[in-house]
Amino acid sequence: MNKTVDSIHHLTIPVRRYLPILSTLVLGIVVSGVMSFLVYQWEETHQRMEFESRVRAYANAVENTLSEYVGALLFLGDYFNTTGPVARQQFNALAASVLPRYPGIQALGWDPLVIDAERTAYETAARKEGFPDFQFTERSETNELVRAARRKEYVIVYFIYPLEGNLPAFGFDIASNSTRLKAIDKAFRTGKLSVTGRITLVQESGSQFGVLLLLPIYRPGAPLSSPEERQASRSGFVVEVLRIGQAVEAALKGFSDDEISMALYDMSAEKGNRLLYRRSTRMSKTPKMQIPPADIEKGLYWSRTFPVAERQWKVIFNPSEFFNRSRQKWQARIVLLGSLLLTTLLAINMRRKLLHTVEIEQRIKTQAQTNQQLESEIIVRTAAEAERDKTIFDLRQALNEVNTLRGILPICSFCKKVRDDQGYWEQVDVYIRKHSRADFSHSICPECVKDHYPGIYEKPKPGKE
Repeated sequence: MNKTVDSIHHLTIPVRRYLPILSTLVLGIVVSGVMSFLVYQWEETHQRMEFESRVRAYANAVENTLSEYVGALLFLGDYFNTTGPVARQQFNALAASVLPRYPGIQALGWDPLVIDAERTAYETAARKEGFPDFQFTERSETNELVRAARRKEYVIVYFIYPLEGNLPAFGFDIASNSTRLKAIDKAFRTGKLSVTGRITLVQESGSQFGVLLLLPIYRPGAPLSSPEERQASRSGFVVEVLRIGQAVEAALKGFSDDEISMALYDMSAEKGNRLLYRRSTRMSKTPKMQIPPADIEKGLYWSRTFPVAERQWKVIFNPSEFFNRSRQKWQARIVLLGSLLLTTLLAINMRRKLLHTVEIEQRIKTQAQTNQQLESEIIVRTAAEAERDKTIFDLRQALNEVNTLRGILPICSFCKKVRDDQGYWEQVDVYIRKHSRADFSHSICPECVKDHYPGIYEKPKPGKE
């Protein structure tokens, strides 16, 4: 029995018997991976939907705010077109009523188109209005404000409100800068609102970018149906000096900045000069630097492009590290670990059943061998018992024969024949041979030799017959 138990615990199971278990393991791992991936995709979609639902509100706020800023300039332009020439005091009063609602506007201005022949007259008139140091200025190669060089035309910052904080821009020729000049030419040619690319404002003391919104003003009553007619009727610009950072922060004032980063780009500008403003969250470790849109549009992000005076601006939102950490994808991991655990338990249970089945098979095999041995032993014992029975029978026969010979035998007194049970007389040797296993051999006793063969008789020596 111990040998049987030992053999069961040291079974050599063929590899093919493990194939169902291996198949279950492989299938379970594959199913676990697929389920985990599907749950991960669901989590990604859920997180993206949550993220997009939040940043759409951000984007709408920024776009609507910029539209309102454009509307403020259009309102000012309508006043110039309907009123005609506007005095400095009128302009200041109108601008003062508009600016408090738009914290991102650095200044509002009137920039007339001045030909070189009118330069002295404009400078003199401004000095008489209480600005004794007024002159046409421009930036030098070393970025210093200097007296503007002589040229055919100027677009001068002549009215500006508020003057405080914007005094360096007063008298500046915005046409002296190539970026501004492109917007000026486009606005005069099309007759529509134009926006410059990003610029560093003349009055800027920090590192914030700004833009100029230029609304062309033409002489009252002049025909404006063609570019040539518009070119001949130019009068100047109503200008809005917009600080991008302040405008964006004003738009997002009611939104938390703990989880969302934002970047605003001018996609109509040349590469390297597209970033207008980047708003990093307090929780972000990303430094405030000029990052190309292609580098931001990776992973989870959301973007929208919208027009601003025929330029395409693009706002891109990214989640911060805090946003991602607070929404870690645990469900996919739990599903993966749980399904792998179930697969492992199933494989272990199948292996236990396999060992139990093999153990039962081994026991059946061992029992069959034992039964076969028992059958062989039964056959041998049966044969031995048959042989024993035969021997007993023979012994009984012999015993019967012996008992018969031991009875009283009628024997003739003369011929010595014996009478059997049927009444027949037979010689003694024949009768004994028939009723026993004894047999006879012929010999002559000494007495008969002496009587019948006296010539050869010799007296036997002592101890011999």
